[in-house]
Amino acid sequence: MKNILWLYKDSYQIEIREKKAHPPQVAVYLYQAEEEIKNVVLTGGGSVSSLWEKSALLDGDRLLIACGNEVFCILLPTLELLWHTQVDMATCFEIVAYQEDYITHGEVEIVRLNKQGEILWQFSGKDIFVSPIERTPAFKTTPQGIDLVDFNYEEYHIDYEGKIIR
Repeated sequence: MKNILWLYKDSYQIEIREKKAHPPQVAVYLYQAEEEIKNVVLTGGGSVSSLWEKSALLDGDRLLIACGNEVFCILLPTLELLWHTQVDMATCFEIVAYQEDYITHGEVEIVRLNKQGEILWQFSGKDIFVSPIERTPAFKTTPQGIDLVDFNYEEYHIDYEGKIIR
């Protein structure tokens, strides 16, 4: 867990800072030549969340950020909000790119979004997708699909269409 993430795009530096607030908030600062040129605060729903290594994803001129139970997509360098979508009832931990879409790992649900922020499918298990021990990842993408482990150590293997494969 981190409180600040730094990303780099062309001549810009992007600082993403977690704000200790409820509802959850994330501040995005855009710098050029070490001078702040724009900023925006995103307010999500759900439970308080933290910034993790994969809480943000750069996709061309789009920046996707997980905040609370939502994913926000903002346009760089304007920081214009393109869309935001609730992807979990509690919180979203990470966003990964898959083909032309995105997969999100939430506490309760795994979701596939298209580039417009529309939910293509959702998958949930018997318990939350949080591993009780750090050595066992709760969410892992593979060439065949997504391997999941819930809090009770139950394993799920789904394909990229959200269907159980074993």
